[in-house]
Amino acid sequence: MPDFNSSIGFYKSRKFKNNAISVIIPVGMGENVTGYNVLSQVLKRGTERFATSSEISRYLQDMYGSFFDIIIGKRGDKLFLTFYISFLDNRFTLYGEDLWEKAVDLIKEVIYRPRLVDGGFQSDIVSQEIDDQKLYIESQYDDKGHYNSIKVMEQGLLDSYSKPEFGTMEELAGLNGDLLLKLWNDLRSSEAYIQASGNIEDENRVSELLSGIFDEANGGLRVGRGLHDHVEPVFVKDLPKVEEAMKINQGKMSLLYSTNTDIFRGDYFSLAVMNSIFGGGAHSKLFNEVREKHSLCYYVYSTFDKFKGVMTISSGVDFKNFDKARELIELELEKMKTGDFTDEEITMSKTRLKATLVAMEDSMYNTMEYISSLRVYGIDYTIEDVIEGIEKVDRDRIMAVARRLQYITSHYLVKEDVSDVSDDRA
Repeated sequence: MPDFNSSIGFYKSRKFKNNAISVIIPVGMGENVTGYNVLSQVLKRGTERFATSSEISRYLQDMYGSFFDIIIGKRGDKLFLTFYISFLDNRFTLYGEDLWEKAVDLIKEVIYRPRLVDGGFQSDIVSQEIDDQKLYIESQYDDKGHYNSIKVMEQGLLDSYSKPEFGTMEELAGLNGDLLLKLWNDLRSSEAYIQASGNIEDENRVSELLSGIFDEANGGLRVGRGLHDHVEPVFVKDLPKVEEAMKINQGKMSLLYSTNTDIFRGDYFSLAVMNSIFGGGAHSKLFNEVREKHSLCYYVYSTFDKFKGVMTISSGVDFKNFDKARELIELELEKMKTGDFTDEEITMSKTRLKATLVAMEDSMYNTMEYISSLRVYGIDYTIEDVIEGIEKVDRDRIMAVARRLQYITSHYLVKEDVSDVSDDRA
């Protein structure tokens, strides 16, 4: 079980062949999210010791094919930059080599000693990574379902949570090597959280190694004390639906709600079960009623952020079926509020949620990501705690959290009206 009372969390397990380390550095979504995305790629391109990404790869190959990455994800109001390395446990190395020290050395090398030329990042690498990020952002917006979900957040929220985790074109336009250097200097002296997983037999030794990643005395990473500054979402009030015309063949509809419930306040476990019954998969009411029974959409589902208290309902719909689909979605939500769902639906949804959590423990990264995200926010749930909390949810609690849902706004992608243009060449 993880130790939540120290600066370093441990998840001990002998079921995996690998051990893993995550160094999580949270930054605010109001900061330069796009810059941190680009910086994460630049840092992987070379260090003082390893001049190129190929040399980093060779070092990892020498560690029996270890894996290293810098993973970025939005968790509530924070962007998590996770320096992650997975490496073979000494039970399976050829000569019983212990790779913990080599893994820690690589993380420290990437965080503290990136390759600089004349005091800055190499200009051609910066340009390449900015261009790659531009292509990535464009690809996200080319996915019209994803675009629809992004836009409803932007239009319905007044705070920085509305910013997508991959950043914006506006921020990208202002990026350069000098700004990336400033972001790196800010990052390497930020608060950080360390999570270690695997076959940890000598916890004191591993803890001592990992503690070396913190370098507060020399202006480096500082020990994280837990993010207790949870900020409730700020929604736009009385906002009508927005229709955006595009050259598309399938309509898109996203509805935004405040749950008024999250993992910090209210009945989070019941919200998870409610969402599962309502729109959390192929067993849900939205899937079976709106899509299967009435054939009103190509896909429909609901999802929520447990750290922020925001829920979206997303659907791909024929243009002519917008109103019917919306009406039926609202009807199914009303059923959740009045208790018009069966005991079998409750049992099925609990079973699905618990199975997902149990299956997650088959992946070291997924387990670490789940536990460490909670730990950074000062929440000491284990996976077993969450399963137990879900099991105790009853009908009245599901109805209660459903009644707390508050509609905010909606965003529609509709078909562009292409009119014939007269030919006046006569």
